[in-house]
Amino acid sequence: MREYELAIITSPALSDEERTAVFDRVRSIVTGGGGAVTQEAHWGRRMLAYPIAHRTDGSYSFVRFRAEPAVVDELDRVLSITDGVLRHKVVRLPDKLAAQGKIPLLGAPGRA
Repeated sequence: MREYELAIITSPALSDEERTAVFDRVRSIVTGGGGAVTQEAHWGRRMLAYPIAHRTDGSYSFVRFRAEPAVVDELDRVLSITDGVLRHKVVRLPDKLAAQGKIPLLGAPGRA
């Protein structure tokens, strides 16, 4: 299994229940594919650098997980069609550094 980090920008118009449902869906896809979610960080509402879908701000969140590459394909497919998700990006972390635990989560204090 490889280690990945998922960045999600959700619409600020989503209620807390709808936002929670999006992350429950992410967790279920990862665990259903034999992976595991290791960390989550929610930055909250921030201004966007440029408007996306006529929105000038969004809610930023990050999820670190271990999974097979097929799980990433499924996550990408599901998040692409999920209402309320403005943007998402999955990044594979370097195997050597991830194994040593030298990569802090994007939402960790001290990391911009």
